[in-house]
Amino acid sequence: MNKSSKIIIIFVIIILGIITVWLSLDKVTKCNLIYGKNICNFYAMMGSSNFDEMMNLCKDMDDVPKKDSCFEFIAQTFAQTNTSKAKEACDQIKGFENVHTKEHCYNLIKK
Repeated sequence: MNKSSKIIIIFVIIILGIITVWLSLDKVTKCNLIYGKNICNFYAMMGSSNFDEMMNLCKDMDDVPKKDSCFEFIAQTFAQTNTSKAKEACDQIKGFENVHTKEHCYNLIKK
């Protein structure tokens, strides 16, 4: 077997190993590897209806404006059914460079 054949065989084995590892990962890990924790948590939060789970997903995000919009989304979701939970979500907003503010969130849930 010549040198180029050995290189091709090694390359194929490495690719098959990578594919096997990729297929063994769960969807959350795949999402985190591709898109990052913030985006995956945001979309997971949007798909949930459990307040505590939604809050935990938002709290797990890095401190960026997307985290504040996550809490704002929760506040809007619960504004009609449970204002205390909506206010609790608004209280978590930090207001990075005034992109999202607690006051704006409170105004949204009063409507």
